[in-house]
This record gives sequence, C-alpha cells and structure tokens, in this order.
Amino acid sequence: MGGFFSRHDPDDVFAYNTIKLITIRDRYLGILHHLCQLIIFGYIFVIVIFVNLNFLDKQQAYGAVKLSLQDPVSVSPTPDYCSPAPSHTLPQKLPCIFNDREKGIQGQGNLFLTTHLTMTEYRTNCTSTDLLCETSTPTLVSGPNEYFLQDVENHKVVIDHSPISADLSVSLTGNLAGDLQHQTKGNLGEMIWGTYNNIRFNSLAADVISVKDILGAMDMNLEGVANSYLTSNQSELVSYRYYGFISLFMVNYDNTDFSLYWKNVRSRTEDMTYQYRPYALLKVDDFIDDVVYLEYPSHYIKVQRRGIRMQAQVTGTLGSFKFQTLLIQLTTALALMRVATVMVDMFAIYVLPRKALYKGAKYDRTEDFSDIYAAKKQKEDEEKEAKTKE
Repeated sequence: MGGFFSRHDPDDVFAYNTIKLITIRDRYLGILHHLCQLIIFGYIFVIVIFVNLNFLDKQQAYGAVKLSLQDPVSVSPTPDYCSPAPSHTLPQKLPCIFNDREKGIQGQGNLFLTTHLTMTEYRTNCTSTDLLCETSTPTLVSGPNEYFLQDVENHKVVIDHSPISADLSVSLTGNLAGDLQHQTKGNLGEMIWGTYNNIRFNSLAADVISVKDILGAMDMNLEGVANSYLTSNQSELVSYRYYGFISLFMVNYDNTDFSLYWKNVRSRTEDMTYQYRPYALLKVDDFIDDVVYLEYPSHYIKVQRRGIRMQAQVTGTLGSFKFQTLLIQLTTALALMRVATVMVDMFAIYVLPRKALYKGAKYDRTEDFSDIYAAKKQKEDEEKEAKTKE
C-alpha cells in the first residue's frame, strides 16, 4: 500500500484559495449590489453615527444632590386624617401638629420627611454622677402620644444638584433643562418614563417641587394600605402615612440626545438635560428614634419619627467626542460595505436560475503547476539532448 502522497497529488493537498476580481456585467445584479451598499451606508453613517451619536465616548454620570424641605406658604383646612380622637382602624386618624423641629431631616443625599410622630415621656432616678443610668428603671410619665404631621403634601422639596462624568471630562458648563417624570405603560405593555403633569425646569437655580407632585409621580397615596404583605388582620393594617416608606429619587442626566447634541454643536454650548424619576420602595418602612432631654439625665422624651425617606441617586449618560471612537465606527463601516458584495455573490451563485454561469465565472481552478514545471523541464532536457547530437 502506497503512502498518502502516492495517492494524493501534493499540489491538490496544499492548494489554497485566493481572491480573484471579476466584473459581473449584469445590470440587475449591479443594481442590487449598489442598493445593498446604499442601505448599509445609510445605516452606518445616518443611523449609527449621525442619529445614535456612536462616535461619542459615553460614560456613567455621577454628581452631587442636595435635598432640603421648605414649609408651605399657607396651611390648608384640617384634613380628613386629623382628628382629636385617635382611630387606628383604616382610615386612620390621629391628632395633627404642624411644626416639628425636625420634620425634615437632611442627610448625605437624602431627606427624611416625618409623617407620623410618637412621643413617650419618662423619668428616672439618674443623677449627673450616674450618666449611664445602669441601676435606674425608667418610669412612664405619659404616652405614647401619637400625631400626624399636618399638610405634609403641601411642603416643598428643594433640589440642588450638579453632574460630572466618570473620567471628569464632562461637567456642567452650560444650561440645564429638566422635568419631573413618572412611569406609564406603553403600547406593548412596557413601562416607559414620561413628563408628569407638565412639570418642567429650565434654570441653573435649585428646583422646587411639592411633596404632593412627587407622590403623584410615584402613583403614591399616603392613605393606602402599607403592611398588607405582612398581615391580613384588618385591625393591624396601617396606612403609609402611619408606617412610612423609602423613595428612591433618581436624577438622570443626559447630553447624548440627538437634537440636543447637534444644537450644542451649532451654538457651541454644553447644555444637558436631566429627569427626576422618583420610585417608591413600598415594602421597606423607615423610622428614626431619638431622645429629647427635658432635664438631663433624669427626665426625657423618646421620639419615634416615621415617614418618607427620599434617597437621591445620580444616573444617566454623559458623552464627549473621541476621535478613536469615531475611527472604530468608520472601520466597522468599511468592513460592512463588503457584506453587500458577499450577499449579492451568494444570491447569484445559489439562487438565480443561471447560477451555474455565475459560479463558473466567479470560481476558477488553475492547472497543476507541478505538471507544468515537469513538462517545461522535459522540454528543456530534450532541447539540450538535440543540441548535443548535433
């Protein structure tokens, strides 16, 4: 039995394919080819680059947000949830107070808005030399006394903020335009964000939004049942005004919108937009425990505040022009232009009725060059032999 190369021509074993340029003289295939190129060109340069701005280096937005509380201008008449006679069955009613020294407690990027206050007064035998009160048992003086904070919805939230990109290349140097948004269901059942109650902002000053509008943007009602996921006992159900909840207050920045970017290019500005997107985390209650001393350390009031904690979070995308990013997009475009040729070639040699003709024109097979070399050498040897005989 012979070896592998005795049964296979080495020229066939080590044969390779190479590119051969052929001009197909067919008007229909030519029109199809140019049409495919036009579609690819339009997609890359119009959609990807011009509209989607994929030549921008897009980064996560960061920033600082400050939330503070502002009292309403006037107090509304006594609301339904206010009553001198407490009632803990839904709809709950409690005595109301308006002024609480810490009804709006500010923190690092958050604001706690008190809606429900519980105060319990105690006395102890503690002395100024026994600060830890390790041997004294508190004696209840009064309470617990519960109150609702009146007119919470009419208070104003003051929002001051400023954005910056992850690499610090994009910051606020132009104007800001924003709006308050809420989620609605789209035509396909998806949740989309849209402007709430036409509340818009167009100023570099701090924005002021009423608590009522923020609750509306979250589709939130403080009289709704808060703890139905914990109990089905009607006597134990409480309202959100009584229980409290956490609100994720997202500030979403963007300067990569199509119309905004090209407006900035034309006017040589650095404007950007933002959206306030509040979202209620309903299964998380929130409260703050505090102690107010009437006479330190023997006489004090334990205070528990429940309410709405607004936790600010910066999100969004900030983009800046980068030549390297544009170069990547252009390289991709040139590579995709070759796709038009491949598509038309496949259509011609596999689909059209005369595919055999197109395939014969596109693919060619050379002669066996080993045979050509051998024949040439044999001819040279014969010529040498003839000259020797002469």
